[in-house]
Amino acid sequence: MAIQWIQGLLKKLVQKRMQQMLFCRDVVLDAQPMALSISVDRDKSIAQALLDALTLEEKISLLVGVDEFCVRAIERVGLKRIWCSDASMGLRGWNADVTDFPASLAMAATFDTDLISKVGDVLGQECRALNIGILLGPGVNIARVPVCGRNFEYFGEDPYLAKEMAASYIQAVQKYPVLCTVKHYACNNSEYDRHKSNSIVDERTLREMYLPAFKRAVECGVLAVMTSYNQINGTYASEHPYLLDGILRGEWRFEHLVISDWNSLYSTDKVLSCGVDLEMPAPKHLSKQKVLDALARNVVDQDAIDAKVLHLFNAYEKAGLFSKPLSDPAYQAGSDEHRQVAYEVACSSVVLLKNDQVLPLKQDARLCIGGSNAQLVAQGGGSSMIQLRNKPQSLASLMQDHATVLPRHWYRFRTWQERVKEADAVVLVVGFTNVEESEAYDRPWSLKKHDIQSIKNAGALNKNTVVIIQSGGAVQMASWHDSVQAIIWTSYLGSSTASALQAVLQGRVNPCGKLPFTWARHLSDYRSMRLYPKDYSKLSLDRLQKGQGDPKVREVAPLTYTEGLMVGYRQFDTEQIEPLYCFGHGLSYCEFAFETLTCTKKGELLYEVCARVTNQSAIHGSVVVQLYVHPLKSLVFRPRQELKGFSKIELQAGETKEVSFILDETSFCRWDLPSWQFVVDPGPYELCIGSSSRHHHCTITIDVP
Repeated sequence: MAIQWIQGLLKKLVQKRMQQMLFCRDVVLDAQPMALSISVDRDKSIAQALLDALTLEEKISLLVGVDEFCVRAIERVGLKRIWCSDASMGLRGWNADVTDFPASLAMAATFDTDLISKVGDVLGQECRALNIGILLGPGVNIARVPVCGRNFEYFGEDPYLAKEMAASYIQAVQKYPVLCTVKHYACNNSEYDRHKSNSIVDERTLREMYLPAFKRAVECGVLAVMTSYNQINGTYASEHPYLLDGILRGEWRFEHLVISDWNSLYSTDKVLSCGVDLEMPAPKHLSKQKVLDALARNVVDQDAIDAKVLHLFNAYEKAGLFSKPLSDPAYQAGSDEHRQVAYEVACSSVVLLKNDQVLPLKQDARLCIGGSNAQLVAQGGGSSMIQLRNKPQSLASLMQDHATVLPRHWYRFRTWQERVKEADAVVLVVGFTNVEESEAYDRPWSLKKHDIQSIKNAGALNKNTVVIIQSGGAVQMASWHDSVQAIIWTSYLGSSTASALQAVLQGRVNPCGKLPFTWARHLSDYRSMRLYPKDYSKLSLDRLQKGQGDPKVREVAPLTYTEGLMVGYRQFDTEQIEPLYCFGHGLSYCEFAFETLTCTKKGELLYEVCARVTNQSAIHGSVVVQLYVHPLKSLVFRPRQELKGFSKIELQAGETKEVSFILDETSFCRWDLPSWQFVVDPGPYELCIGSSSRHHHCTITIDVP
């Protein structure tokens, strides 16, 4: 108990320090475009002309950030400073009313690319309103382990889902003069000692699981890539010749900005030779003196410096930052219209895991509301945490007219036990906050002990007990799951938390969210956890401070991806392990019927798959139709099935709609080591339409040549 108390205190101090470091800045608007003092001819881009106009020292100064979140200006040539902003749940760190969105994991639970495009549109507008030119998102790292402290900032366990969410986000934001930054490249799937960890991953797993979202981001035009803190196969991401020069710039032809995560450089020479273009937040390894010294030692020549600056300018030019004002008074941050989009995301992301005829509740139901998160609006911690000007309303506060708020240890007192027993229903809001779930460390698997005790006691006293879990992924639930009648998972929903949850609980919103991860019964069920550090959720001062950016202090420890492709539902479905709740699961107040699956060949390795879906209920609702591809024969080992399509459709009572998917070469391919490329194995493939990875309603088999 004493150790837990000390750990809790230490994490609170860390979060307080993070918020102090990430203080809010005043917004300084600039509605005038840059007036660059350069000569441009037809054969030269603005980026190249600007580069040619700079001195060596000016070029070196552009290799590092200033003022924590800024890329410096060169006033002599009219180059203005460009501000960056964190982006996971909205624009963080500004003295302004901004729209705070549900976490990225909640966005993934919507399975709704159109809605994520709306989010990107709002973020693009708010960047323009606040003079921000570089948006530090989206994060697309795969949820390899359920306890990673930043899983809430990412799009779940599946690379197809992650890449489609990211593409919608990026394309919408970059309609405006703003650079999106896809992060963290690559294999940053753990917050456990992230400066001193080495992700050891084989090539096929890297290509099929951990790179697809980054590749898709590049294909859809992302203008910046952020590297991660960790090593990959023995080399730090910020100076990784294979990942940066070989794949990103070589295979994918990326010609724009590669930016470091904050304080994630570990050398000068390697970074100059084959590393990032921009060190953030301030000069350390790419300071003027260190770069000049490297040039003097012939580590690199000036062409290498020019290339890095040109990448930055290419991104600026492509975004329109050279030609358009850096802010636009036509846009307003935190408008009612923008907050409505955040509310839509919150409502669409709520996942109804279990419902034994308890929900929806009557609006006048007499409730008891309790749990650690009932009287607060929980957020994940670290650089994604938005310090709101106005404290948002909690669920307990919003529903107080018909609810009694339970004290933490209510189950110890007979009077409170009687109130719980006599209530029409009990709602317990449990989970984590920015203290337990944050970057820089991993989170616990189990809920707080008093919350578990509260759940068990409430379930025994009242048959209408509803548990709402707020977390960045699965938690230990097997010990109390059967004690209650309804369970909801929500991740972190921002300021819309209370209103969205009330609407779902009372039936004004029909839940339609789907799990973007697999919920195991036991932590040891995940292959990825079997060799994972046992003290994953413990915060160590050594890990937090000692030798973070110094490779000579403390050894780097391996995090070996022995599970290979067996991550999430790929493992559980292949090995036939019964999860508590499978990937893609999520109930509704409606019943839907799936029928008439057809597949039409449209060209070489091009197929159209169609199915009809009917709402068999008396109320309207939305359903996510999921398409999985199952190779029936393969030349090498493959997961049993993989998600290759999804579509959310809204249906009125009794309505039927047809949904269609296009499958192409990428829907059937795998990475082939001998030929070092993606290949398609010819043979039979089963196409499965369903409502989750375990609930397939229609199947059809096709032969792929």
